[in-house]
Amino acid sequence: HVVMHDLLLTKVPLPDRKFNGAQQFAYTGVILMGAGSLLTGLAIYKPTQLAWLTFLFGGYEMARYIHFSLTVGYVMFIFIHLTQVAKAGWNNFRAMVTGLEIVQVKETEQHANN
Repeated sequence: HVVMHDLLLTKVPLPDRKFNGAQQFAYTGVILMGAGSLLTGLAIYKPTQLAWLTFLFGGYEMARYIHFSLTVGYVMFIFIHLTQVAKAGWNNFRAMVTGLEIVQVKETEQHANN
């Protein structure tokens, strides 16, 4: 549902939650990718001392291939993440970085409060 909305294939508003399904999937994936990068990095760094780990990844060359693939995954995540931030707007980005969100009050709301 979220992907369809982001690709502008549906105009149904998304539910108001802290993290939507696509974000939960992406952030969980990045954490798992980090664990994979750590393990493949160790298998590449010390293939003789950690021969059992290198073996689990299918050998040195396969560990290098998996490690590189995970790096490509990080680049894709960053690209998509920056695209989503640009789509959300400068105010949303500023709120994420500084913790300050500028909210504009409509005139009708200002008159109702006075």
